[in-house]
Amino acid sequence: MGIGHVAVGLGLKRADDGINVGWLIFAALLPDFLLGWFVVGGWETYDAPADYTSSHYLLFTFPASHGLVANIGWAAVAALLTWALTKRRSATFAIGIAALSHFLLDGTVHVKGLPLAGSAGPSFGLGLWRHLPLELSIEAAMAVMGLWIYWSAVRQDAPRRGRKMAVYIVILAAFLIVGQAGANQLPSRESLITSWLAGPPLMAAIASLLDQRRQAGRKPAL
Repeated sequence: MGIGHVAVGLGLKRADDGINVGWLIFAALLPDFLLGWFVVGGWETYDAPADYTSSHYLLFTFPASHGLVANIGWAAVAALLTWALTKRRSATFAIGIAALSHFLLDGTVHVKGLPLAGSAGPSFGLGLWRHLPLELSIEAAMAVMGLWIYWSAVRQDAPRRGRKMAVYIVILAAFLIVGQAGANQLPSRESLITSWLAGPPLMAAIASLLDQRRQAGRKPAL
């Protein structure tokens, strides 16, 4: 999942209109950000199937960033930090759900599967990446739904922000979907690590800027 995680962050704006959507998107992408650091540290690994040029997916061993137990822990940390900063239950809930949703969404697409606990135990993976056109169509539909929910949360007092966000998400979705569908060679280790470390904060930062004016004059926001 790529744009699908962003869509979840957008949709959760409806749960707390005082929180900047950039934080929600970063929370939804948090395990990918952690994956980059854990690969750098040598704690998690990835591999490419022999038919990568036609399958366009990787196989991961990543219990610390993407495992169910770990994901629950990271979601709890994110939620606790949000509560400490905002003292708002709705914001805390939204951030926690955004982070926790990563396991469910990635579990639907990964072929090797996401570990429930350690790498040697059972895993959850429906393998939708084997049917890439269907999977990417689902992600595109999620982006539309996430935008619609976001728009419904901001349209009364910030319609221009909603329109700008729509343009950004359309461009981002096209970039992510075409990038995965059109990958004809395995990216270098450096480019993969860069995408995991820089992608989540960059995508969240752009969304944060587009959503920032929405917060002016309203209750304190994260």
